[in-house]
Amino acid sequence: MFNLIIKDILIQKKNLLFALLYTIFGSVAFFQMGPGGFGLYVISPMAVIYILVTFAVSYDDKNKSEFILNSLPVERSDIVISKYMSTFVYAIIGVIYAILIGLIGKAIGLSMFSRSISLLNIVFVFTTSCIFSSIFFPVYFKFGNIKMKFFNIILFMIIIFSPTFYFDYVTKNPKNILIEKINYFITNTSSFTLNSLALIIGLFIFLISLMISIRIYNNKEF
Repeated sequence: MFNLIIKDILIQKKNLLFALLYTIFGSVAFFQMGPGGFGLYVISPMAVIYILVTFAVSYDDKNKSEFILNSLPVERSDIVISKYMSTFVYAIIGVIYAILIGLIGKAIGLSMFSRSISLLNIVFVFTTSCIFSSIFFPVYFKFGNIKMKFFNIILFMIIIFSPTFYFDYVTKNPKNILIEKINYFITNTSSFTLNSLALIIGLFIFLISLMISIRIYNNKEF
């Protein structure tokens, strides 16, 4: 399974560079999205995850990797698990890219890079990674990459822009009853509890989706 993850990374050497360049672009393009540093430390890593996941499955489809892997003594469940676990690797890459860009920007004195990454930013990225893979992979294993083109665009828009819409809505509707309850819960709950709760929920959804994808893939004919 570990070798399958390495394979997905090695075939994307050019995409890793593209993802780095996109992080630089995202740090500027998403500068005003959400709280300070949110564009660089959350939106950009989320985009990196999307780029690397979608390109990996695209390469598999182009090179008929599924047919090759299923002719080898490799468990189908391992193939599925490796795809899910790779999203965590991509999340780490995205976070590292964001930290490097932030440090370089701060070192040369750019005011837009004055904020450092926070634990909440990292938790947000990994929780989003769990949710993204939980939605993406069951559909991918069921229908394949070619039929997912339009779905991928919609999913990308939702993943990238939904946090911004949420923050805008909260800012413009501070007296909303639901918003007040959410703000009260956040304000009166420790950051450790919030981070832990977010990860637990994300991992729970992740595990359910993983089991669904394994079942789909085990029943798939090639």
